[in-house]
Amino acid sequence: MLKTHKTKLSILLLLLHPAFLRGADLKSETLQAWDDYVHHAQVRMQDCSRAQAPFLLVDETRELSERVRSGEILVEPEGGKSPHPVLRGLIHDWVGVVFVPNAKLDDVVGVLNSYERYKDYYRPMVVNSRLLEEGPNRELVRLLMIQKAYSVTAAAEADDEVHFVRLDGNRAYSLSTSIRVQEIADYGKPSAHAFPQDHGPGYIWRTFTVTRLEERDGGTYAEMEMVALSRGIPWAFRWLAQPLTERLPQRILGTMLRDTRAAVVNELRTAPSITAGLAQSSDHR
Repeated sequence: MLKTHKTKLSILLLLLHPAFLRGADLKSETLQAWDDYVHHAQVRMQDCSRAQAPFLLVDETRELSERVRSGEILVEPEGGKSPHPVLRGLIHDWVGVVFVPNAKLDDVVGVLNSYERYKDYYRPMVVNSRLLEEGPNRELVRLLMIQKAYSVTAAAEADDEVHFVRLDGNRAYSLSTSIRVQEIADYGKPSAHAFPQDHGPGYIWRTFTVTRLEERDGGTYAEMEMVALSRGIPWAFRWLAQPLTERLPQRILGTMLRDTRAAVVNELRTAPSITAGLAQSSDHR
């Protein structure tokens, strides 16, 4: 217990270090490393869609499939390691999967496309959400997100471009790419204000998410790969920040998958009562 408290205190002192409070700028070489990484992630997704690689994480072994169908939420670092240090930055890459029993593909898609309700589905992480633009297989979404870790609150507003691809009647995927991310200082206080884009504490510079969905086995699998770019941590302090940089993304993804399943189950539960109510209203006319 004492060791845990010391670790939390060390991380808190690191995050409150004057260098982090002053903020930093996202460097071009860091952004280039991010663009390269995302490109490779997109290529992997194309391989999955063309059956050149397993479409889902659970397709790798029968054991994984059975664990997820039994209700377990699997979350692990992509390629067995995260984060990935790049020049003046860290790339976090985690993949997780959940099974929603008795849900059709369209049931899960309906929840994931209900952006205006994200603040209800993913509370308290998502504070506000709205659809800015909508076109054929493309949407622009604005999200205000907060995350608390060891008494430090990180807040950011992001505009994400989402591309949706339906492969067939049972499989679909989407690619969500941040085109604007602005961190917010003093969130929740009268002095709250947004940092200029690509400047700030550097808790999050960029995001990229791949969502894969497949209906089978009496339900629908929902798999998310979340990739994020954050500010680099000096080598001398990395051992202090390791629990934060490794466990926090894992916890966030696990919570999102759990909340997605809960939202779909709740929608399925309430849908029959809504239908019945409409039928009764029709009968009384």
